[in-house]
Amino acid sequence: MNSLPLIVLTRPDTFWRGVRADRWRAHDLLQLAAFTALACGVYGAIMAGWRSPRLALYVGIKLPMMVFMTTGTVSVFNWMAALALGCSLGYRQTLFLAAGAMAVSGWLLLALAPVALMFIVSSVPGSGTGAELRYAHNVMLLTHIAVLAGAGVAGNARLLAWLRTVASTRARARTVFIVWLAVFAFVGCQASWLLRPFVGSPFYPVVFLRPDALERNFYEFVLGDVLPYVLNGGDRP
Repeated sequence: MNSLPLIVLTRPDTFWRGVRADRWRAHDLLQLAAFTALACGVYGAIMAGWRSPRLALYVGIKLPMMVFMTTGTVSVFNWMAALALGCSLGYRQTLFLAAGAMAVSGWLLLALAPVALMFIVSSVPGSGTGAELRYAHNVMLLTHIAVLAGAGVAGNARLLAWLRTVASTRARARTVFIVWLAVFAFVGCQASWLLRPFVGSPFYPVVFLRPDALERNFYEFVLGDVLPYVLNGGDRP
């Protein structure tokens, strides 16, 4: 029998039937978790490798941590939301669905890892003025946010087809999916803020966690500091 990560990728209906029948066990969940950790670790190491090998190691550990924090948190909420909205899913089934979605995202990150590496090698300056380095950092940060968000959405999109088989109507399945996706995005963004740095600013020392991890939030930082700076071509807004 193929490994569960391969089944999720190549035979999603087989995975879903196993979830419905409550056939998958703890070792199957560990397979999904191990694969997701490997895929996220590889992408995380590439994402931070431009800054230093030490930060590449740190982010190779922290990106899987972020995914597991997010998946563990949202699986509880997803289960309660599904019950409240009329989808007959147990917590174990919801947890496997969340883990399966993350495995799909992991496959996408592995596929995009060479592209991310090429992007870093070809576009990141080895030296420059403070403004140039900040601009390069912010462009990289937004690019990786877009890649990670896209992989997360694509992985979770697989859930919609599964939800349609347990919801009373297609509209209700879409509602559950939208709620799940919104919660996943919110929790994931905040987890990434708490576990920063990921890309690594050239103006801060390499650390595992920032000392101000509990200050501000992800949205304030991206919308107030990063995005306006990039849109202004490196000039302060």
